[in-house]
Amino acid sequence: MAHDEKFEELAALQALGLPLGEESGAFARHREEGCPTCEELLVDFQISASALAAGLPARRPRPELKERILESLPGARPAVVAAMPRRPSGAAWWLAAAAALLFAFAAWDDARLRRQREDLRSQTAQLSAELSTARQEMARRDLRVRVLESDDVKVLFLGGKDPQPSARAKVFWSEKAKTGMLLAGNLASLPPDKQYELWVFAEGKPVAAGVFDADASGRALFESTSLPGVAAAQNFAVTIEPRGGVSQPTGPIVLVGTPAA
Repeated sequence: MAHDEKFEELAALQALGLPLGEESGAFARHREEGCPTCEELLVDFQISASALAAGLPARRPRPELKERILESLPGARPAVVAAMPRRPSGAAWWLAAAAALLFAFAAWDDARLRRQREDLRSQTAQLSAELSTARQEMARRDLRVRVLESDDVKVLFLGGKDPQPSARAKVFWSEKAKTGMLLAGNLASLPPDKQYELWVFAEGKPVAAGVFDADASGRALFESTSLPGVAAAQNFAVTIEPRGGVSQPTGPIVLVGTPAA
């Protein structure tokens, strides 16, 4: 039986010793199925109710009840029952019981709000992941559009080198736009303080084209920064650098290639 908020209300009533009515059987079966939420709430409500009940005034039995009990005993002799103080009014007891019930429902409502906050966090994380996936898909579509609409786009193949010989990549480079798109795979995960950096070689010198990260499956889709100062791309490489990138390559080369003829 799936968990429902009505069982939380029944847990509060049971903790206070109040009758559950027609729903007692359903609640008992729900508990037998091992609902951790209801069991936790029931313990919380019982503790709260016990703490409040401990402060209730003691109730004495009525004097006439004691007399009837003594008279009903065989061979009992009439005895003068000492005067007993009048029992305290039941108003205080009912007020305390009402306070306990109010406290129990307040605790139930707080637990419900906490679960709603956790559900909202979970939904936010899921939406964030879906948004990231949508952005990657849009980037792939943008890449295809750029390739199909640009008449000067060249496809450049990059091969892996030590320490990642199995890494592979393609660079779609436009000399007119002075920018390119890199699509890579089989890249290794890097420490948090490291990133991959793309380099464009022009006139024999490396020019930083931006940094990127690989996803959990080792893939990366990256658009380089615009490099208007590059007259013509002669070569491409990817190195491992400190996060944020550097102006000149310092780390190991993991991908390298040359423009196709």
